Amino acid sequence: MTRIPLVALALLAATAVSSAQDKAAAVPEMKVLLENECVRMQFHDVAVGEKTPMHSHPRYAVYVCNPYKARITLANGSQLVSEHKAGDAFWHEASQHVVENIGITPIHNLVLELKPASSCH
Repeated sequence: MTRIPLVALALLAATAVSSAQDKAAAVPEMKVLLENECVRMQFHDVAVGEKTPMHSHPRYAVYVCNPYKARITLANGSQLVSEHKAGDAFWHEASQHVVENIGITPIHNLVLELKPASSCH
């Protein structure tokens, strides 16, 4: 085998692994409002009693549209309860997690992910 096919195969494998964890791949019905080389703006919706698949985000900011209570399970298995009211805004470093809605209202958040593109710094 030559080097070029091996490099191409490695790139395809890396892309498959990373996109399998990306929120858009994990939840294809997610509503994306804006996407370019710098950011992705999306709605993050989780119905009462529903749980997302494990997914990842690069660094991101969240605006909470309605109150909610959720159990967050991180990639290392640790869990925490996240409770927010409408109008809250918060920041997260890159993470991989599952979101389970354990409250009595649906989760409806506006999420702005910052892509690690060098042209956006």
